[in-house]
Amino acid sequence: MIREIMSTFSGNELVIGLVIGFWLLFTGMGSALGVPLAKRARPLTILFWGHVLVALLPFGQIVALRALPLLWVRGEMQGLGPAIFSSGAILIPYCIVAGAMIPVAGSFLSGKKTTTRVYIADAIGDIAGGLLFSFIFVYTFSHWNSLILLAVLNLLAAAMMTSLTGLIGLAILAVGIVTTNPIDMATISWRFPGQQIIVHKSTPFAQLTISKTGKQLNIFQDAIPLFSTNDLHIEAKTHLGLCQIDRGANVLLIAGGVFGTIEEIAKHDPNRIDYVELDPAILDLDKTIGKSLTLPFVHVHVGDGRLFLKNVAMKYDAIIVDLPNPENGQLNRFYTQEFFYEVKSILSPGGILSFSLVGAENYVEEKGLAVNDSVYTALKKTFNHVLVFPGLTHYYLASSAPLTTDIADVLAKRKISTKQLVDYDLTTMTDPFRINHLRRLLDRQDTSPNMDLSPAAFGYLLDMWLKQTGSSKALLYVIFLLVLGFAALVCRKELNNFTIMTSGYAAMAFELSLIFLFQVIYGYVYLRMCIFITLFMIGSAAGAFVSGRINKTERRQILIADFTLVVLAVAAGFGATFGVHFTGPALFVMQYAIIPALIFLVAFATGCQFSAVSRISRGSGTEITGRLYVADLAGAACGTILTGLIFIPKIGIMGVLVSVIILKTISLGLNVRFRSPAT
Repeated sequence: MIREIMSTFSGNELVIGLVIGFWLLFTGMGSALGVPLAKRARPLTILFWGHVLVALLPFGQIVALRALPLLWVRGEMQGLGPAIFSSGAILIPYCIVAGAMIPVAGSFLSGKKTTTRVYIADAIGDIAGGLLFSFIFVYTFSHWNSLILLAVLNLLAAAMMTSLTGLIGLAILAVGIVTTNPIDMATISWRFPGQQIIVHKSTPFAQLTISKTGKQLNIFQDAIPLFSTNDLHIEAKTHLGLCQIDRGANVLLIAGGVFGTIEEIAKHDPNRIDYVELDPAILDLDKTIGKSLTLPFVHVHVGDGRLFLKNVAMKYDAIIVDLPNPENGQLNRFYTQEFFYEVKSILSPGGILSFSLVGAENYVEEKGLAVNDSVYTALKKTFNHVLVFPGLTHYYLASSAPLTTDIADVLAKRKISTKQLVDYDLTTMTDPFRINHLRRLLDRQDTSPNMDLSPAAFGYLLDMWLKQTGSSKALLYVIFLLVLGFAALVCRKELNNFTIMTSGYAAMAFELSLIFLFQVIYGYVYLRMCIFITLFMIGSAAGAFVSGRINKTERRQILIADFTLVVLAVAAGFGATFGVHFTGPALFVMQYAIIPALIFLVAFATGCQFSAVSRISRGSGTEITGRLYVADLAGAACGTILTGLIFIPKIGIMGVLVSVIILKTISLGLNVRFRSPAT
């Protein structure tokens, strides 16, 4: 569902944070509504229809998401308001049903350990889903086919709760669902009105689509345009930098090669091109649009471009980064001060770094200027010479050697012809007045450098998106205040609920921070995200299980869990500070030991505390289950929205961890002060 939402709203990570927050919030509300439902005379019937709805609703969600572009002006960039209200309306029915099923299912159990048993069963289901998706679904099935399998699974669960007549109805429904594949391709075409869909493929990294408009081929990744045939901007991306160095260079190209960049580099007679591409499916496109990968001096490497830098031994004369703007956490790490230091370490003396950023031909908008300045400041701290060519796109060159604007003469001497650069763009781009004016604008700004753990450029681009779409930031804060108000309402005058709510916040803030840290160091985190969430659920289930086996120590478990979360936040801060600079064997230790251990321990502490609190809470098992799930999910929703939308883009991982330390210290103090020894 996250990937479908990414495709609908142009891959904006701000939307993802909102959607996950809504998912948690409305599921919590569903849990609250499930408590009175569980007290009805026929909870088995309620659970039956819950399974049927959970089987059917996801298809409606995807169809509705894909239909949204039909309601908009073609090519219109959607703002925060449409993203909030449309995605929220689409998610609410499923979340309410799924959340309500938790206390209803729990009503079939009895005793003080009811909530713990429900919690463990829920976690086991999450673990199974995470493992299936991470290792099978994402490699084998389309989104639609994955939902078909999940629908059949839920219908089988419903079949255990009905009569023979009901079984016949469920069988007919299952057959109908299995035959819905034509709807999949029909609804995908709604995202690309007026275009012929040639190929649509789900990869472990994204949804790739090739469409045709007349004779023009268009390549989309998560519905974001990557390339169109006859795109001439690649001329500036390559020639501005390569004209600064001699022929026969060793060139490292990060992304974009199959879209024509390699062909332009080849005009400079390079000795070697190392081309790094993350998604193998993009490399397969070369057979359709270029066949440049067959050139003898091209060496293809599948993997993350920045991780390649950390491990490569050779020196390069030019490094070209052909990536979009730092509009999310994955891309921002290619525009930070730490990345520039890594680039400099593998450049030969006089070597060149080349990349581009969002620009403006005449008037540089405030937020766009801030994006450029945060990157420019980081670049100036690393290289002696920085040259920025102005235009609709700003082209950056950085080197330890002096740089020239005399590009046309170099191209003429090398007998390289261009379709657009020399005759149209170059005169404006190399105008001394325009270059000096942009340099003065960048030099006079007082902006912090873009860093790995404080992604300033990412934050400014989010602000720029809000401004371009006419979205008020006030709406963002209103959403957060509403979620915060719901969390406060849940835990009013109840220390148990407050403890669980703050742990829910800490757990989600921790998880997002550690996932972001992994992304900064190792690259695209999508595949590992499912594994990390699964690891988190394993830890929480283990914590709940162990807690239930230790009797009469509930008060001590609650205090130890709060203290442990504070200590782990401090440890994560040290790990983040040093981890972004790791190389060699330390990278292996960070990837396979430190980050997974932190995720597991955080989950273990929160699971243990949830179980301990459930055993000392007042009320029936169903009431306790519903109440604590609401508190947990309300806190998690706050953690998601505050962390994903405000803290990470603005103050980075350290700000998130400080918020965890403050909140759990308050919880620890209240538990020490107000809990009676008897509990």
